[in-house]
Amino acid sequence: MKDNFDATNIEELLQFFRKHLLENDKSAGTCETYCTNVRLFAEYITETFAENFDPRKISPLDVREYRNYLLNVKNLSVNTVNNRISTLNEFYKYLTNENIVSTNPVEKIRKIRMQSPPKRVTIDDLMFKRLRRQFEHYGREVEKVIFFLLFLTGVRVSELINIKVDDIVINPRSGTLKVQSGKGMKYREIPLNATCRQVISDYIEYRKAKGIYSPYLITTERSSKACRSSINKILKKHGKKAGFPEISPHVARRYFLTKVLEVSDISTAMELAGHSSVQTTIQYIPSTEKRKQDAVTKITNDID
Repeated sequence: MKDNFDATNIEELLQFFRKHLLENDKSAGTCETYCTNVRLFAEYITETFAENFDPRKISPLDVREYRNYLLNVKNLSVNTVNNRISTLNEFYKYLTNENIVSTNPVEKIRKIRMQSPPKRVTIDDLMFKRLRRQFEHYGREVEKVIFFLLFLTGVRVSELINIKVDDIVINPRSGTLKVQSGKGMKYREIPLNATCRQVISDYIEYRKAKGIYSPYLITTERSSKACRSSINKILKKHGKKAGFPEISPHVARRYFLTKVLEVSDISTAMELAGHSSVQTTIQYIPSTEKRKQDAVTKITNDID
């Protein structure tokens, strides 16, 4: 960091912080989220105290009041508030290491405890069939590709919008999706079943006929690359018509991994999901009374 650095210049400060995050292998999306969260905090301080944001003047009390403001005035979820405070902690760790501030005012700020776990939205096979019929009959070519890639490969929405045409390999009896921009920049390959291959092939032919030459697979009428919000809007539009307005990319990912775990082992699920920890994958295993009863019954039958 240069010697004549101005600590009160928030944009210059964020420029160095973003560089630090990228050097520590954070994705571009994560960097943008971190910088946005810091910028929102700086705006809050400026508006509250009618003075320019100076990171050296922030106290633990300021952070606590900001946490309460997010929770009680802005009515943000507990997860969102905790994430923003966590971001500030990372930001001040960086400032401390760079000797811009002497202490970290966020270090001892506790996260808000959730009273109960958030409701987990799941989908059963019947609803999947309804959604599939909705997309097959009423979805545009690109919307069909979005649906089947989310539900039959389990890709994250951030991965979906970054898939390029060259990442797809389709042969007569097999196919592969190369995911090169996953969480943590991990590379993985996901097999494409016959349905996915056919839908993607039809869409690629449609693109050629329409003169769409974007390197990205998923495009919109206005852009050569789709964004998260456009994907969510498409899902919500068809989800409401099918009677499942709660549909989201993560619901699709959960359905995919649940089905994988029904027919395969947790190691395979980890590889397909791009998880680095088995604990993350375990969360996708449904724990139901029927599942527990079936497990005990199977053990008893095997012994008998």
